[in-house]
Amino acid sequence: MSEEELLDREMEKVINSVGIPPRPTILMELDAEIKKDEPSYRKIEQMVSSDVGLSATLLKTVNSPFFGLRNKATTISQAVSVLGLSTLARTITGLMLRQVFAKSGQIDMESFWDASAKVAMMTSHIAEQLPGMNRDEAYTFGLFQNCGIPILMRRFPDYKKTFGLAERSMDRKFTEIEDEFYNTNHATVGYLLAKNWNLPNTLSSAIRFHHEYDLLAESQSLLPAESQHLVALALLAERAIQLHFRLPDSAEWHKGGQIALQHLGLSAGEFGEIVDDVKTFLDGQD
Repeated sequence: MSEEELLDREMEKVINSVGIPPRPTILMELDAEIKKDEPSYRKIEQMVSSDVGLSATLLKTVNSPFFGLRNKATTISQAVSVLGLSTLARTITGLMLRQVFAKSGQIDMESFWDASAKVAMMTSHIAEQLPGMNRDEAYTFGLFQNCGIPILMRRFPDYKKTFGLAERSMDRKFTEIEDEFYNTNHATVGYLLAKNWNLPNTLSSAIRFHHEYDLLAESQSLLPAESQHLVALALLAERAIQLHFRLPDSAEWHKGGQIALQHLGLSAGEFGEIVDDVKTFLDGQD
């Protein structure tokens, strides 16, 4: 058994202690159908349509300015046709993430999910501006990178206080502070959820190490290049949002911002152009 497999087995013990939501049935059925040599679009439409809440949310998402449709989709059939199977699967996975926590009686976290959606949108948008980046993977990562936070918040009544300490720390890793209190952290928990939900290894690895900025600077990093790109892109997206809304600099940007820029080969001036483009894009979302 490899070192990675041993580590994964050890971390899976966390599942019983923090309560990681199982992969929704619809995602398993959708994945199985999409992987067929000749997927049935009719079956896929029926799967999605069987969940009224998911159907409504999917149509709302597809018709948002982010997708830029000239004519709004009014049926699930149209939504499937517009998105294509790959983007459809990623979009539904993200929507189910939010729905699972809503159904589990999770405390009101609308601001958290709205922020995650905004980061996902920006991560995807910035990925489009750079060569060799995958827009769909960037969007999914933006949604899932912090998915361990609501799990820990549900499990530990004092997590909000710990989150505040970690968020403000300028000299310690966010996850190090969480580990000190709970012997686990949101990156590890998010990684386990991503693995359980069968997200690609590129995404799950990026979630697991998204506070390990030193890995972006290592020429022989254990983190795959595609995963490194996702971590760097999301950090740039968060920074661009902060600048657009005139929010204070985050501790995470202080710790990893320059490393992320260097990893993506961007100068301060080039990033400034991206920020200007983001401003135009965000203004168009209003």
